Amino acid sequence: MPPNHPTAQRRRLLVWVFGQMDKRGSFEDYALCLAQRAHEAGLRAEFVAGPKSDPTLLQDLEAAGASMTCLPFAARDSAWQFVKEMLRRRPALVHCHFGSPSSIWAPIAYLLGARGFVFTDHGSRGVVEPENAPKLSLRYLRRRLQAAFIDRYLPVSSFVGDMVMREVGAPRERVRTLFNGIDLSRARRAQKEGRAAIRARLGLPQDARVALFVGNLCAEKGVPDLLAVQDELLAADPQAVMVWVGDGELRDGVRATANERVIVLGRRNDVPELMVASDLLVAPSRWYEAFSLVLAEAAAIGIPAVASRIGGIPEVVLDAATGLLVTPGDRPALLASLIQLLGDAGLRARLGAAASRRANALFSLDRMVSATLDEYRSLLTGRPAAPVAEPLARSAHA
Repeated sequence: MPPNHPTAQRRRLLVWVFGQMDKRGSFEDYALCLAQRAHEAGLRAEFVAGPKSDPTLLQDLEAAGASMTCLPFAARDSAWQFVKEMLRRRPALVHCHFGSPSSIWAPIAYLLGARGFVFTDHGSRGVVEPENAPKLSLRYLRRRLQAAFIDRYLPVSSFVGDMVMREVGAPRERVRTLFNGIDLSRARRAQKEGRAAIRARLGLPQDARVALFVGNLCAEKGVPDLLAVQDELLAADPQAVMVWVGDGELRDGVRATANERVIVLGRRNDVPELMVASDLLVAPSRWYEAFSLVLAEAAAIGIPAVASRIGGIPEVVLDAATGLLVTPGDRPALLASLIQLLGDAGLRARLGAAASRRANALFSLDRMVSATLDEYRSLLTGRPAAPVAEPLARSAHA
């Protein structure tokens, strides 16, 4: 880099991503916005991720003065590779995404001169550690020792924050819930086309009442539960149409149900437009979701959701305020909620408007990046970060 380049004198921020940045989704939006604004904390962002990257994202990161290094999975997950990258870059700060909350990367970073280590836990879970888990186990003690080197945990929901404190013994003052941020301009662009135009383009009847599923077609996402009630939903509401978006191990079972009122679209890049064309989003997960970006995106569009009361979902969807929550696996409750919400336009409008207001207040990309940069400045200067407004996590009102 030439010495007169505007980023040449900035300290380095190493962002280590235990994943791939091979698409343009919400995390990639966050990465680009962080790269564009890193100068506010006197930093230059340097990303390390898996072997594939979206070429347009790579160009945009470089235009922002950032860099991206794509590593084979084995190298990305290798402590020795992390040592080599630390020695080559000598970053002031390290921010790890999608890894373990007791990562060995943190003590390595400190040994090699980093002034701070930040960890964002995005991880959903199949099971959660019980409150009475043994605290003197070797595993717990090892986790606690490694966690002592992590300066700040930025879990994407209070649910995940509670798990971090329980699993690794992280002190509460180091754990700050920071909801995932989404690019709200995508919602505005989708809304400009308009519901009628999008429905006409997709071949959806203008008077249909559309329930939309977006996600991995797998058991963890509650696909078998939704399939089990689909016929009853369509029978109960002659104007109901079910739209499936996504791919996964259960795709053949979903495709087998396709007809004029069950539309199976596979993977799509126009999800915001599909949400504008829909009346509600259904997310019957059985998985302990960390946050659920798709529910936040639906909220930004202004459509309510029927979703499971599990993991971090109740922090994204407030029951009877921005959507309806049901017990995971409770098929009668799932069916009843879908029938109720599809059949009540006034309720949909009220919940959708509240969801949109809340998304604009709590789920914005700008809010997430600003709070992240505040934490960086705090670690570099020793001054406390500006307080993040407490999310109304388990409240009934927003």
